[in-house]
Amino acid sequence: MLISIAIPVYKDFKRLKRCIEAIEKQDLEKKYFEVIVVNNDNDEELPPLQTENLVVKVLNCQKEGSYAARNLGARNANGDYIAFVDSDCIPDKKWLATAKSSFEKYPEADLIAGNVILYPEVKEQPNPFEIYDMILGIDQESYAKEKKSVTANLIVKKSCFLMLGGFDESKFSGGDHEFCNRANEHGYKFLYIPESIVKHPARNSMSQISGKAERRVGGRIGVSKLKSIKAILMTLSPPVVRLLKVIKSNKFPLKEKIKVIKIIFLVKKMQIEELYKLLLMKKKSVR
Repeated sequence: MLISIAIPVYKDFKRLKRCIEAIEKQDLEKKYFEVIVVNNDNDEELPPLQTENLVVKVLNCQKEGSYAARNLGARNANGDYIAFVDSDCIPDKKWLATAKSSFEKYPEADLIAGNVILYPEVKEQPNPFEIYDMILGIDQESYAKEKKSVTANLIVKKSCFLMLGGFDESKFSGGDHEFCNRANEHGYKFLYIPESIVKHPARNSMSQISGKAERRVGGRIGVSKLKSIKAILMTLSPPVVRLLKVIKSNKFPLKEKIKVIKIIFLVKKMQIEELYKLLLMKKKSVR
């Protein structure tokens, strides 16, 4: 069994290097995996990524967008399985070994999603934006109940990935869930393995939070009129679920949760403005 790790990167070399270092320390023998980094920045070459014990294949993706980069990595993979992880992630040292043993235990599985743990990247005490993301960001356990996963920790049989045509390259956000939906519709087997862990830094500023929120609006807009109507309704609807999730959270004190609630309403305002620009001003979706 060979696992190909596909990592798209766009102007994020410092954190990519940290990700590579974590992969180098995997418990799994290196004969069982390969690393493919796909540079999505057409203006700048990546510095050398080779380490003393790890060979890293670097590809350049001319088409804009992380899903186009992931597809290019997958098409050039030699593995039977493709492990998707983001350049800003830190895989646990047992990440690949757990995935390999899971596929051996459940050979019928086509997609395996692992856990994603959000953490404050700079300080032990998170700021309000990091708290927002730690409560409302990536929730793999909830996604898994709907047979979905983010690409921060998703491993797919290459045959399944190619049969489905890979990710939708027109999307800058939401392509991971859309891919999982297609896999479900075609009867592919999905498993959630919480022991397969990747750490992901929480977004720590309003610009990072709003950027993600705007990409989600763009990712919702579909080619069909029905999908666009659904996207409009989702964007305009009050953030009741998110508010309840913050209120029910027992990880942070009330004064911090009040700050998060304020951010929720700011984000909703920005999403409505982004929807207006996309639909009425024909703005291109942000990457």
